[in-house]
Amino acid sequence: MKIAVTSASGQLGAAIVKQLIKEIGSNYVVGIARTPENAKHLGIEIRKGDYNNREQFDEALKGIDTVLLVSGMDAPEKRIQQHRNVIEAAKANGVKKIV
Repeated sequence: MKIAVTSASGQLGAAIVKQLIKEIGSNYVVGIARTPENAKHLGIEIRKGDYNNREQFDEALKGIDTVLLVSGMDAPEKRIQQHRNVIEAAKANGVKKIV
């Protein structure tokens, strides 16, 4: 089982990643970040994913069972489409659970 956490380079995303590593181990946690270099310090696989780029999320969510979607910091009217991009990519990849 693999769990992906979006916004892994942000404060909340990184805190969630660290807790998941303690609970289930680093082999089962994948971080997704717009700028992967900013999340490398977490010591897990980091995949590129920009909320505005559906194609990146199609790639980033391959082999993922659960995605934990941490909302971005854009204006509320932009976030709706950003969340849709992640949800549609999750559906296309057979992700079983979105949190």
